[in-house]
Amino acid sequence: MRPGADSAEQLQIIEGAPALGKAAAGGERVLGAVSVAALFAVLVVASTSTIPMMLGCVVLLAALAVVIRWRWFHLRAPSRRLHTKVEDGVFFFALVTLAFPGLKLLWDNPSSPMAAVVASAIPSVLLACYLLLRWRR
Repeated sequence: MRPGADSAEQLQIIEGAPALGKAAAGGERVLGAVSVAALFAVLVVASTSTIPMMLGCVVLLAALAVVIRWRWFHLRAPSRRLHTKVEDGVFFFALVTLAFPGLKLLWDNPSSPMAAVVASAIPSVLLACYLLLRWRR
């Protein structure tokens, strides 16, 4: 904008600026719901079964990749608002709580079905909360 621009020209420039409140597309929301459901299901099945430690490592790395990939998607998506402190905190705790089912996966110590459901639900719910917070506007 040039220094001596009149108000009409300034308004025209402001209206042409990209909006940071772009809503999530329907496909993104469906993929988010599928990601949360898949994360939960895979963690429950892997936690309740006896699997080799290497396969447990692969499952845990895949779970980490799903959570981190959503963060990268939102950081790189054009016309999206910046992350809030609440969203950053929920994302951080989603990563940390992957340790609950992850300990069972790494040490090949299958847990009871109820314990596996609870341990797997925590990171899945936090990922869902992160996605819902990102989609709220």
